[in-house]
Amino acid sequence: MKHPEERAQGIGERRRAERRETKGRVAVRVDTTRLEGTADNLSKTGILFFTDGELSVTVRVEDGGETREFHGQLVRCERIQGGRRGWAVEFDDVG
Repeated sequence: MKHPEERAQGIGERRRAERRETKGRVAVRVDTTRLEGTADNLSKTGILFFTDGELSVTVRVEDGGETREFHGQLVRCERIQGGRRGWAVEFDDVG
């Protein structure tokens, strides 16, 4: 079975824009203070719920000596291994 980071590299056919590798620093500010939805399942260790709301964020990226800021929505979080997670943000209208 492929490691989640390897699987993510193999889904290029679903991507809407070309990617390039970078190791720049990233800082994310969560702008949405509340989400409401409907629970799907609940356990002692967590909950899965669904919402029509968006988790709006502001992302600051330092890349190649340049710092840029983007606004968008957090669209996915995936536990990679241990406490490490991969986060995906879809940027708002980037021209």
